[in-house]
Amino acid sequence: MITAPDRIQALLAQSRVTGIDFVYIHTSQLILDVYFLRSPSTLDVPVTGTLTPDQIRIYNPAGTVPDMPVSTLNWITVDAQDVLRLTVPHPGDFTLYRLYIDDARVDLFYNDITFSFKANCPSDLDCKPVEHECPPEAPVDFPVNYLARDFWSFRQSLLDFASQRYPDWPDRLEADAGVMLTEVMSALGDEMAYYQDKVSREAYLETATQRRSLRRHALLVDYNIHDGLGATAWLDVTVAEGESGLIPAGTDVWASGENGTRIDFEVGRGLKEVFAGKKYAVDADRNDLLPHLIDEDQVCLPVGATALYIQGHHAAHLTPFDDLPENQAPGKWVLLQTNPTNPGQRARAHLVRLIAVTDTKDLVLNEDITHLVWESAQALPFEMDLTVLHIRGNILPVTAGKTYTLYFITGAEATTLSSSEQDALKEAAQQAVVPEADRAIERNGKDGDVTYLCWLPLSADEPLVWLGDDPHDARPEIRLTSVEFNSTCWVPDEEWTWRRSLLGEHSSQSQDRDYTLDDGTWKRVVGYQRIGEEVIHRDYASGGGVTIRFGDGEFGLIPARGTVFRVDYRLGGGRRGNVPAASLKYIKDDRQPGDCDPPLADLGFIKSVANPLQGINGMDPEKPDEVRQSAPEAFRAVTYRAVRSEDYAEAAERLPWVQRAGAVFRWTGSWLSAFVTPDPLGTVGLEPAHRNNLQQQLDRFRQAGREALIQDPVYADMDIEIEICAAPHAYAGEVKALVLEALLGKGGINPSPGYFSPDHFTFGTPLERSSLEACIQQVPGVQAIEYIRFRRRGWFGWKMFTGLSYDPGQQTIIRVENDTLFPERGSLKIYIHGGA
Repeated sequence: MITAPDRIQALLAQSRVTGIDFVYIHTSQLILDVYFLRSPSTLDVPVTGTLTPDQIRIYNPAGTVPDMPVSTLNWITVDAQDVLRLTVPHPGDFTLYRLYIDDARVDLFYNDITFSFKANCPSDLDCKPVEHECPPEAPVDFPVNYLARDFWSFRQSLLDFASQRYPDWPDRLEADAGVMLTEVMSALGDEMAYYQDKVSREAYLETATQRRSLRRHALLVDYNIHDGLGATAWLDVTVAEGESGLIPAGTDVWASGENGTRIDFEVGRGLKEVFAGKKYAVDADRNDLLPHLIDEDQVCLPVGATALYIQGHHAAHLTPFDDLPENQAPGKWVLLQTNPTNPGQRARAHLVRLIAVTDTKDLVLNEDITHLVWESAQALPFEMDLTVLHIRGNILPVTAGKTYTLYFITGAEATTLSSSEQDALKEAAQQAVVPEADRAIERNGKDGDVTYLCWLPLSADEPLVWLGDDPHDARPEIRLTSVEFNSTCWVPDEEWTWRRSLLGEHSSQSQDRDYTLDDGTWKRVVGYQRIGEEVIHRDYASGGGVTIRFGDGEFGLIPARGTVFRVDYRLGGGRRGNVPAASLKYIKDDRQPGDCDPPLADLGFIKSVANPLQGINGMDPEKPDEVRQSAPEAFRAVTYRAVRSEDYAEAAERLPWVQRAGAVFRWTGSWLSAFVTPDPLGTVGLEPAHRNNLQQQLDRFRQAGREALIQDPVYADMDIEIEICAAPHAYAGEVKALVLEALLGKGGINPSPGYFSPDHFTFGTPLERSSLEACIQQVPGVQAIEYIRFRRRGWFGWKMFTGLSYDPGQQTIIRVENDTLFPERGSLKIYIHGGA
């Protein structure tokens, strides 16, 4: 290929000729200033002072107008440049003119330039010259079948072309070289068409097959595809008689699956506890604790119980507590389990979190006992028989999955390290999932920025474990740290932070040590043998698996070249971890520690282990069909704008402390304002912290220019009296009890809501006389309703309910609690006459 020269640079580098740069037209259109690329006075033979008006030609190339004569010619200096000033007798018209200087010292290429006398006239049009257009190419002399997309259609199209272009080629045998080349090109076209179709399908949510494409489409509507959840379970450890010990978090526990495979779990609540060095203490003295029976008539632990007495003094065995969550009091988990001998009696098991353990004494029976108190959140949902109850005290949390370790280097090979560093890294990597430190994959952006990628081996076969209450907000079980060499071992240096996305509502900054996880496998796809070396190409290999992706320098820090990283990750998520009870039977510290790793834990004090309850929360990753169905619907269902009054109420109800909310628009004199009233959970008033929280929530949703104001909830506390006539066959007491249950509801084991239950009335719900009478009339034994009287405390006195309904107001909630401790919250009285 011939390289084209830069003519301007060449012209400026010599001194033989100059060229016209541009022509400036004065507003009078009678004076023209000609500027040159190179000053004419600097040439070997200067041009200044040697030109005459006869050597200047101003003409129209189309010949539609006569040439413009030059009246005078002068040389002037403008900003230290030699400028040729020309005057003409009259302005030119609107056609384009050309200016030509008949002198060999003016370059032919930069001479005879186009200009317009109207260049200084006001105009809304772009003065840029029209782009150069190439003439259309001659049509192809044979038809092209653009529908050919597979091997046979390509082959047929090529043979048809050959018949027209080479009519003397009659041979169509498969062994013919021409036919062979035709089939080779057809096969190549078939493969390229497949790639084109496959790539084009990834552009749409309905047809995408790669998980990373689905995830990016879903993120366009703020929908996070979930990757499932790892199962959790509890392990009951039986310690050998007279023994005790510590079980480190991360110790392997497993159950036997199909075909002899293992379903792995690890002690603890995740990698956070593992690297924090948490250890769970177990002791034979709390293997099996028995309840203390106070009386032979009280052998049942009732529903809702939050306390229990056990035999003996065990405060020293059950403390100190080992469950230390943030923003919560310390505690210890134990298992209440019944082992009935009667096969007709159902065995029950319930986990409780102890928050108080006190040694005391039963003075009547003269026995040492221990009082156990647990949280109300674990109140008994069913009754338990104390005569067959056992309290298991060595209960440990376990999480599904097995932890793997990987070392890799960014931007360099391991051979760039010193010999001692290489030896230590080889020793550390021998215990990892890949027995060598591989180089991270590099991808260059359009600005030359480098992005490093590292695939997690085995993640294409087993899903990564994610933990959390909501799968869409779960966090992965992964820990990424840069490591440094301390002359003996590679030790952790700085931990990097996982982000769901480096670009979003809270984007990573250029110096943030953040990383994210991408779907797919990036690894070696092909290698080419060359003399003395192998050229390896690493690229996107498949849609399965998980890959670490670092920042690009703008969103997230780019790791320095030669940085050694260690990543620990847990695989084994999904519903496979929802193992049945009593299936986790094996425990062992299954690591293969190196010289720099902690030694194996001695678990000889353990007699047996088992999970008393089945594994829970295990969930498979969201399937493509589920994504296609859920993402558009979630975008429509969960909105982040408030237009109607109901939208403001719904936005307030998203806060966990708001059980209901009401909203109404009011004209305040200058604009429409939204007044929102929340009904806080567990309290009557609105605390300042809750008020600020709600105001911030509404500011995220409200329309621009529309004010959102918060009002305290107002309750319409109603006192109601109802007189009922009982049927002749019914007992008055029974009818009254049934009416109270229908109106107020029932608690206990099988609760049922009543007519005046809080969920039945919200802001602005009126009290309908017809629905109230219908609820009473449905009670068996009610023959008629004589009258209904009511009053609203602080508003009006007693009056007969003769209207169709009573409207308390838009921001008011009707309340009838009928609680004798709080009579100001409404009361209900039933009067019965008649009956049997």
